[in-house]
Amino acid sequence: MPHITTRDGARLHYLDVGRNKGPACVLIHGFGMQGAMWLPVIAPLLLKQRFILPDLRGFGGSHGLSLSQPGLIAQHADDLADLIDGLRLDQVRLSGLSMGACTAMEYHARYGFERVHSYLHIDQAPCILNGADWQHGVMGDAQAERLADWADLLARLNVYRGMAFERVPGHLRRRFWGALAEFLSLAFSHRGIRSAAQLAKHDALARRIVPTANWSIYVDSMRSYLEDGFDWRESLRAMDKPMTVLIGGRSAMYPAEGQRQLGTIVPHARLVEFPKAGHVIPFESPLRFVAEFGRFLRAA
Repeated sequence: MPHITTRDGARLHYLDVGRNKGPACVLIHGFGMQGAMWLPVIAPLLLKQRFILPDLRGFGGSHGLSLSQPGLIAQHADDLADLIDGLRLDQVRLSGLSMGACTAMEYHARYGFERVHSYLHIDQAPCILNGADWQHGVMGDAQAERLADWADLLARLNVYRGMAFERVPGHLRRRFWGALAEFLSLAFSHRGIRSAAQLAKHDALARRIVPTANWSIYVDSMRSYLEDGFDWRESLRAMDKPMTVLIGGRSAMYPAEGQRQLGTIVPHARLVEFPKAGHVIPFESPLRFVAEFGRFLRAA
């Protein structure tokens, strides 16, 4: 698997697939995923487009990479900048799902979109935490209760940071997997898939599926949602490139109502709602996603 060396010397892995000529489309995955997750849904487009599929730091082939700065999303945005520079990409067709969309928005806030031709934004609110002027952040109305549980869990896990996951007490491992299973279940609207996601709460089973060599990266992810308080509403007002927003009408991760406000923040953005899809639109509505994705690329 190819890699680029980031500014701090880390080896960030990625896939480079599809047609080799012409501008590339960079697809950024969500939490708990990896670049290869895109392959089934982009397969019909491989003869027409080059795709770069990075594994964000801490996930997939980049699982072993630790953060070299406090903020997870800031780290991912810097890594994206290093990927675009390292591969000498220009006029990038950029797309991000969930945490990948956070990475894209943070990249835009830090570096601008001079190297980006157009942007496809998939089921992500422009502000993560709820407040006096925003009630559409992660997990919607249930945010305060769930994040309070996270905060308590992270405080207890912090004592064991740097140790092998097996040395974390069993009751904390079970709480950790339970929180992760609950978070993953919010990604889907299909009841059967949501029930299956609950299997991740069982320690022995979860460790067969989710790598734990660098388990603290998941803690860093949870802490980022708790503490970093990202709000991209103001920086997105400077968006001057074509933008398409895909909204899961049944998203339990980010209420559709809040995502629709992107049409006010970025007036030229094209909003496309998937009424029957939850958070992970490419996998809950794959045929329509491929059609809309193809439309995005043709417009680009």
